[in-house]
Amino acid sequence: MPSGRMPAAGLSLLELLIAVVILVAVVGIAVPAYRGYVAAARDGALLQRLQALQVFQEDLRLRSGSYGSGRYDAGAGVATLSAAIGWAPSGDDDAVYAVVANGGASWTATVRDASGRQLCRVFPGSRPCTP
Repeated sequence: MPSGRMPAAGLSLLELLIAVVILVAVVGIAVPAYRGYVAAARDGALLQRLQALQVFQEDLRLRSGSYGSGRYDAGAGVATLSAAIGWAPSGDDDAVYAVVANGGASWTATVRDASGRQLCRVFPGSRPCTP
């Protein structure tokens, strides 16, 4: 080389800044999408728990003509739902369940998991509760 300078090796500051900006943009898009997927998965798990209750409620209605009401909270030692419809969670899921019979034609179930996420549905039909 005529000037006696060595060619620069590595990244320039501008190239490094461009790479950081691209990385921040990708993270900015990916993190909210990931949180949405996690929330949808938790809602799906809660809905599955409520649908397990539906089998017991429909069995009770066939036998007695009405739906049952009660609450299940293992942490507080409340199991009136178990006595009313014969249901208990399959494992210790640290969730709180509340079921209210709505005059014999339907029933409302609410489940809240240990993280505080809550789901409410009106059965039969599994319609979301209206405020």
